[in-house]
Amino acid sequence: MQVQQQEIEAVEAKLNRQNGLAAAIAAALWAVPMLILWYWLYLQDDRFAPLMLAVSGALIGLTVRYYGRGFMPVFGVIAVISHTAVVAAAFVFGLSLGEGQSVRAFILVGLYAIGVWSAVYLGRRRIPFAQHRAFYLLCEQSRHVSTQRLRNRWFLLVPVTVILSGLTLGGTLFALTGVEIFRQTASQQSQVVEQRQAFAAKAIDVTSANLATLSTEDAMRFAFAYYHGQLPAKKGNRYERYPQSEYKAKRILSFLAEQRGEARAKFVLGWLTYPEGGATLIKQAADDGDIFAKIMLATEFGCYGNTEQATRLLNMLAKTTAEKPALNEIYSILQSGFEQVCEEFSAPDFAQMYLP
Repeated sequence: MQVQQQEIEAVEAKLNRQNGLAAAIAAALWAVPMLILWYWLYLQDDRFAPLMLAVSGALIGLTVRYYGRGFMPVFGVIAVISHTAVVAAAFVFGLSLGEGQSVRAFILVGLYAIGVWSAVYLGRRRIPFAQHRAFYLLCEQSRHVSTQRLRNRWFLLVPVTVILSGLTLGGTLFALTGVEIFRQTASQQSQVVEQRQAFAAKAIDVTSANLATLSTEDAMRFAFAYYHGQLPAKKGNRYERYPQSEYKAKRILSFLAEQRGEARAKFVLGWLTYPEGGATLIKQAADDGDIFAKIMLATEFGCYGNTEQATRLLNMLAKTTAEKPALNEIYSILQSGFEQVCEEFSAPDFAQMYLP
């Protein structure tokens, strides 16, 4: 077979440039940005995550091809090992599928197979057709000296690729774990802040101008909500969480008592400020006709020892009111006895029952 010396020299120069060790090291190092790219795409749109099974193989193959400049089959093996290591790391970190996605197994296997084929095909260089005869003469008829060099021997390249890929990808997974923990923590904190802001946005303005626009019923509901941290529904027994502020609850009650002369507001505010000025408000509420203020004053007679008069007053109040909660309170006091009632009576409990 006639082969020109010029062709032999050109092919031999290419064979001498083969460097399997450089390809193995480069593949292990470049696996890091490829895994990071996979993670970044996963965060941007997790639908692209399965495609990286194929794309990563092509990128690894090009890396081995560029740094190794090799024609031997071992360069394809280096590319496959590195690509498989990247895929395994992605699976370990949960990047192979997007959250909530359902991709059939044969599709994943097919994408991985495409990646392997791309890694093998792109990892090895090809001799131009015009130089085939020279390549056959140098490599097929006898083993070329470049294949005997230590940097191109498979028993060195395979373990180097496996060990380096494991080290670099293991370190990358450790770093990405830290990034993911930080990202999730930041996301949770952001959600907490947003929830707090949305929660705080429920609170109404307690300025006189704004309270003047509310009906007395709604104002009492918001006073209850501010005091207990629960906003009662207008109908039914449903409640929802509400920003809590005793000051704002008293501010609303004070507005209703002073600006509208609301007897119930005076009674509740009296209970909440008892005994510092509260007794006067309760007396005013009773004078204005609030049934619960009257029950409270009548109960005081029983607490101070005048049980007969207190009983008569409560019975009279029971005959003059149609409010079921008031009747229940009267009958509960009469049934329990004044001694027990006076021990268990507390302003917050009473206010919780009768704020709305």
